[in-house]
This record gives sequence, structure tokens and C-alpha cells, in this order.
Amino acid sequence: MAQTGSHLRIKSMGDKVLGVTLEGNPRKPEPESFRVVFPGGDVDIVRTSDNQYWIHVRVDHEKHGIKAIEDLIPSRIVDARLDLLGKHTSEVNVGDFNSDMLYHLAVRVKRNEEQVKCK
Repeated sequence: MAQTGSHLRIKSMGDKVLGVTLEGNPRKPEPESFRVVFPGGDVDIVRTSDNQYWIHVRVDHEKHGIKAIEDLIPSRIVDARLDLLGKHTSEVNVGDFNSDMLYHLAVRVKRNEEQVKCK
């Protein structure tokens, strides 16, 4: 049997875009969690036992115990957006998470500027 995730490859997905396709195919075992780390935090895609997915965005918040890790730069979530079919973004609110028309969500992460300048 193939090693978990051995079929995963980073590939070009357009101009200035790299990515990996998670297939959710039980015959091609994939890791339970797939993580991308960026300056200021990370994003995890976690498969549930019934083959659904949770997508977690975590930032390196100074009150969340990161001071012990020197290389991390404190950050915070400063903005978020939901996109729904048939609605302008300015008309959308958190209650729209349950809408069948929701097709995209974005979260903006900002690093603490003083910490960035010190690096």
C-alpha cells in the first residue's frame, strides 16, 4: 500500500499560483490534516471521519503562548468576507454562513508591524 500522501504534488494552478489537489479518494490515502504555514500563522485543511472538511485559519497571537517561539511574529485577523451568489459583499453578514448561495470566504491576516521591523 502506498505511503499516506505520496501521490500529492505541488503544481502550477495558474499565473503565480501553486497548489496541491486533495482528492478525498480512500484508495489514495491522504493525511488527515494538510497544513500551509505562512509568516504570521497557518492554514489547516482537516478531513473528518465522514469525508467532509474543516478549514482552520490560525494566527500567531501574542496572548496565545507564542512568545516562547522566537521565529514567530505576532499577528491578528483584521478582516473577513463572505461571497454569496446574487448578493453584493456589503449586503452579507455572519448569519449568511448557512446560505446555500455561499461559495467563498476570505480572512485577512496582518502581522504586528513593530515585530516585523525588528526582524
